[in-house]
Amino acid sequence: MKHCLAYLTLALLAFASTATLSAVTIEIDYSLDTDNFFDTPEKRAALEAAADLYADLLDDDLLEIDPNTFDSPVPVSWTAIVRHPTTNAEHEIDNLVVPADTIIVFAGARPIPGSTLGTGGPGGFSASGLQSWFDRIRGRGNPGAIATPRTDFAPWGGSVSFDSDASWNFSLEGNGPGREFVSIALHELGHVLGIGTADVWQVLTSTNVFTGPAANQSLGASPDAFNGHLQNPAGGTLESPLFGSFAALHGTERPALMLPSLTDTGSNFDVATDLDLSVLFDLGWEVTPRTSLEATALSPDAAAFTWPSTSFIDYQLERATDLASFDTVVTQTAGDGFAQAAADPAPPAGRAFYRLRSQNNLASATSQSGGGLGAAGGAVGDEPRTIRVDPVIVECQDMHPE
Repeated sequence: MKHCLAYLTLALLAFASTATLSAVTIEIDYSLDTDNFFDTPEKRAALEAAADLYADLLDDDLLEIDPNTFDSPVPVSWTAIVRHPTTNAEHEIDNLVVPADTIIVFAGARPIPGSTLGTGGPGGFSASGLQSWFDRIRGRGNPGAIATPRTDFAPWGGSVSFDSDASWNFSLEGNGPGREFVSIALHELGHVLGIGTADVWQVLTSTNVFTGPAANQSLGASPDAFNGHLQNPAGGTLESPLFGSFAALHGTERPALMLPSLTDTGSNFDVATDLDLSVLFDLGWEVTPRTSLEATALSPDAAAFTWPSTSFIDYQLERATDLASFDTVVTQTAGDGFAQAAADPAPPAGRAFYRLRSQNNLASATSQSGGGLGAAGGAVGDEPRTIRVDPVIVECQDMHPE
């Protein structure tokens, strides 16, 4: 179980906080953008900012995929297979090297008919070698990603494509003329990360209901799951508190990001919500939102704080006068996706140090599936062979097409 700490150092005068460091890099590869859609820094910055949002949240360990360094008694090879973002045909990359803790996403654009604004999903592969090599590609050191049934997801990468005929707004700060590119990019990258596409999504979906415990806890009910997207089991728009990003205020209730169609209304982007992050957690990702503590009152008589919460995380406010021994000021409180607040009822005279301790209140699929996989070797009786896993692509539509 992961633990996060945010420190607030006070002489009852000022404060500083720290954020969780990212363990995953989402690398955007433009080599298949053969029509040069991403031809300006502004366009690339918008897509990379969306990728960085997820990367900052994920604290997973992913082993490298490199046939040249993999320790095997027989030669191994592999071919990454993606849906080409410009031609929409299957595209193969022989012996692609995927660094540790890295997900490679090929990006591009093409004219997409109808109201579809973007497509995205994880890549597939074909490979030759032993089972241990196949496990490396499919699981990257995460046992749940190769378990039966699946409890985790660890892709090498995938592809995203956007409608080149749409009028786009590439702003990072709010709604403007044109379709919100960041919203669609976040949505398609969510599919790359397994929402609606991963085997574990299928495992957790029963009769068109997504049964993940974190999603249920966030929504207060299990959301419907249909054609790779979330839907409201009660009908109408499925809303959830926003995860504060791209100038969107944390805790504002807005439509979930991973709906089949996105709206283009209001002063906020459609960004990831608490429900969307909860689904990623259910899929096995080590979702670790930054823990930031902000002082709203600082005086010898009052010390009050607020922080953005996430529903699958518990929080505890602690205080020390010497940075050595911390006492609990506010006992464990469950996050709810909104901004939470607490106060020290009796601040000590002089200097005090406050910290916010956080930990998952649900066991992630990763923690349930055991430790990591070894780097090499084949099982007894393992014979060289070749396998293939196809890529998966899901579309996102505009609820208000032009």
